[in-house]
Amino acid sequence: MEGLKNRALHHLSQPHKGLLLPSLHHFYDHLLQCCTSLTTLKLIHSSLSTRGFLFHTPHFLARLVILYSKLGDLHSARSLFDHHHHHQRHTQRMGVAANNFTFPFVLKVCGSELGVVFGKVVHGQVLRSGFASGVFVEAAMVDMYAKCGEIRDAHEVFDQMLVRDVVSWTTMITRYEQSERPLEALMLFRKMQEEGFLGDEITAISVASAVGQLGDGMLAESVHGYAVLNGFIGDVSVGNSIVGMYAKCGNVDMARLVFDRMEERDGISWNAMLSGYTQNGRPTDALSLFNQMQSSECDPNPVTALIMVSACSYLGSMHLGRKLHNYVISSKMEMDNNLRNAIMDMYVKCGDLDTAVEMFNNFDPAKRDVSSWNVLISGYGVHGRAKEALELFSRMQMEGVEPNDITLTSVLSACTHAGLIDEGRKCFADMTKLSVRPEMKHYACMVDMLGRAGCLNEAFSLIKEIPSQPSDEVWGALLLACRIHGNTELGEIAANHLFQLDPEHTGYYVLMSNIYAASKKWKEVEKVRHNIRSRGLKKPAAFSVIEFGTEVHGFHTADNSSPYYREVYRKVESLAIEMKMVGYVPDLSCVLHDVEPEDKEHLLNYHTEKLAVAFGIMKIDQGMAIQVTKNLRICHDCHWAFKFISSLYSRKIIVRDANRFHHFQGGMCSCGDYW
Repeated sequence: MEGLKNRALHHLSQPHKGLLLPSLHHFYDHLLQCCTSLTTLKLIHSSLSTRGFLFHTPHFLARLVILYSKLGDLHSARSLFDHHHHHQRHTQRMGVAANNFTFPFVLKVCGSELGVVFGKVVHGQVLRSGFASGVFVEAAMVDMYAKCGEIRDAHEVFDQMLVRDVVSWTTMITRYEQSERPLEALMLFRKMQEEGFLGDEITAISVASAVGQLGDGMLAESVHGYAVLNGFIGDVSVGNSIVGMYAKCGNVDMARLVFDRMEERDGISWNAMLSGYTQNGRPTDALSLFNQMQSSECDPNPVTALIMVSACSYLGSMHLGRKLHNYVISSKMEMDNNLRNAIMDMYVKCGDLDTAVEMFNNFDPAKRDVSSWNVLISGYGVHGRAKEALELFSRMQMEGVEPNDITLTSVLSACTHAGLIDEGRKCFADMTKLSVRPEMKHYACMVDMLGRAGCLNEAFSLIKEIPSQPSDEVWGALLLACRIHGNTELGEIAANHLFQLDPEHTGYYVLMSNIYAASKKWKEVEKVRHNIRSRGLKKPAAFSVIEFGTEVHGFHTADNSSPYYREVYRKVESLAIEMKMVGYVPDLSCVLHDVEPEDKEHLLNYHTEKLAVAFGIMKIDQGMAIQVTKNLRICHDCHWAFKFISSLYSRKIIVRDANRFHHFQGGMCSCGDYW
């Protein structure tokens, strides 16, 4: 192929007397398609100019400008563009009419490479030349402005069009959707239908994406019906968009039904369904479908791997995470920074921080990006190793890597988990020096850090200093701190803001109920619980999972579905007796129900994380760590109990709760009893 290209380039300097014009056009088209270097491009440019093709064939002009831009020579691209502009003015003065097909080509270049400034110059030429009412030129202007992000200008041109076809309607709908303005996209789609246009497959794809952004299940069914009635559903791209739309609307079962009925599937089809399962909290279904994909004609790609890494991270399954990593390596899949960083993060979330550190250290320092550093800084933080997180943060800056907003969030979170208040305050104060503007998430970290440390008034004062309206994340951090320290007054202030900002979030009502319960204000507890019931909200049920071999076992409160539940319950009861013999006293304050002390102790015994740990002691070999993942925050009593169990049985117990990891060993916890 390279030899053929070289021979073709040699022929550029030959006369070509025997070639007809269409053959020459094909010849130059082929050369431009193969061109990958500036030297070659300049040779082709010179030949086109010499033979007089350049300004009489807009197609070649557009291709040259695009290639100069792609190859990094923006100066040549601009010079060629400007030269063409002057040439056009000259030909017009000489009485030669401009070519009606010139402008669409040049506008396309502006939309894809040169930008809106050049585009507005061309728009001015269009108006002066009298081609503003040409349907192709108008459509090209709409597309150019839309691609440059100037939606308002695009819509203004669109509104002035005398003739609008499906392409121009779809262009506007697509650009609104891609600009994350789904309501405008759908309003335009409705207007399009009112004017008698049905749309096409591309219209259906854009509309489905807009509905997915809104998360409206009812609209999703309407769009699905529209695609079926108009015969678009057989198109694989339309099918993919319908699957993605249903998944984003939370209707994963309907997404799977559409997926199963697709006559043709490509990699995007599989990835859309896998992503739908993962994003909707069904990682086990994603893993099952991934196994089916490997048996299909469609090979997993790096995007598939990224989705499955997320599924393994969600489960916290070290076994499945290692299996997936081995698959990526054995299949010789291309591992770019995104995938490598995601695998590092997966190991962090699966409790294997050492492997994540090893991957980071083995990573070519020249290829590490800011995300690589962020993953490990965050990993140290959630595993209770804040000092190492701060050391890595310093090393990052010494090696010339600029921190970003995520870096600062990770560092502040690490300080929060370890109670390093002074370090956290300094980090927050230094943000502007690091060219990072404090965002709401950084204020939330500071409120969380100060609140956990008992500095509730300082946290509340900081909230008052936030330049914009505090988010639910900020008030939620204060409410949690009030729960930890039993501050009912501030808790009510935080809760009232939260009930206005997010009235459907069950967790906030539960936290306020727990604050009242800890203060034995049972009437207030009942009021909050009545509010939950009247709104039709449900308290999230606690559950814990533990790996045993290649299987994942789950435990719910008062759940008898596990085949091991009888022996697990017996083991939990015997553990309580053994712990009491060496000084364990149940923390009855963790039971937020108005019941007798004996009943409270009974309820504490059957917390899901205790059931999972009891199962681990029974089934997992002595030399192996017992690793449990819980969906909610670990309670004080379970934390207290696991320190005793780790000492009694000489076992390492790792618990990943909703906020962080706890490593119990020898009667101690990695969090230092601060969480």
